[in-house]
Amino acid sequence: MTITITDFEQPPDGGKGLVRDMRVRWALEEVGQPYNVRLLSFKAMKEPTHLAIHPFGQIPTYEEGGLVLFETGAIVLHIAERHAGLLPGDVNARARAIAWMFAALNTMEPPIFELSNARLL
Repeated sequence: MTITITDFEQPPDGGKGLVRDMRVRWALEEVGQPYNVRLLSFKAMKEPTHLAIHPFGQIPTYEEGGLVLFETGAIVLHIAERHAGLLPGDVNARARAIAWMFAALNTMEPPIFELSNARLL
């Protein structure tokens, strides 16, 4: 089954790699998994078809067979658990790596994002 992820038809960052689908693409590239990309307009992200797979109407989403995921942390964790190379084999090292993944998404990224916005505005 081929993996399909969603991305912006026209990224708001002008394609500079700041959109969160980059995390998913990077993880898939690192583990050597092919994937398709379904491009969405801002309008399409809020339509019932997309809201059925992402309740917040955002990107990215991940679809593989009957599995549909949203939120990059959940998607990257799923990829890392299914394919060797992203998480250590040792149980304790694996737990620490997952803790840092959550820290990056929840503790480190928000202030960095706010600083970037402040500099832009």
